[in-house]
Amino acid sequence: MAKMQKIVFLIDDDPMQTQMLHDYLDDKFELVLHTYSTGEEALENLHLNPELIILDYHLMSVNKSAEDGVAILKALKEKRPEIQVVMLSGQDKIQIAVECMKHGAYDYVVKSESAFMRIENIMNNIGEHMRTTHLLKMYKRGLTIALIAIGVIIIGAVIAVKMGIATANFVVF
Repeated sequence: MAKMQKIVFLIDDDPMQTQMLHDYLDDKFELVLHTYSTGEEALENLHLNPELIILDYHLMSVNKSAEDGVAILKALKEKRPEIQVVMLSGQDKIQIAVECMKHGAYDYVVKSESAFMRIENIMNNIGEHMRTTHLLKMYKRGLTIALIAIGVIIIGAVIAVKMGIATANFVVF
């Protein structure tokens, strides 16, 4: 059975930055990468079910009518709160990072020479978090099924004793 590749959206109005990040991630991970120059374009394509979105903070340098990154982050989280969003910005101001995190960003990365490596580490962390969450759900489901099975066995035994089909004598070794 073929393994489904993860879908990642890159949203940045700087085509050179977008292409460099696309090439870097394509080299490091097996992903389906979709690039958008505005957040509005990405919002229109949420039906593609991205697991991660890397979103530029300032999206109005080319299209002046485009929404900024925080407005797109809010819209994304409103429509699909489960999608992880990493904000990417040239702004090295703590109040901007705090604002992004307050609106649901998973992390905030300042554009620098180490930004791509930071994004790679964040993606690995998100992947590990998703695997752990999936395992936890599987364990909970298994525990629930086991408890239901035990309950059914106990109820069946009680009914069998009440109906005289079985006795309540237990052998202890």
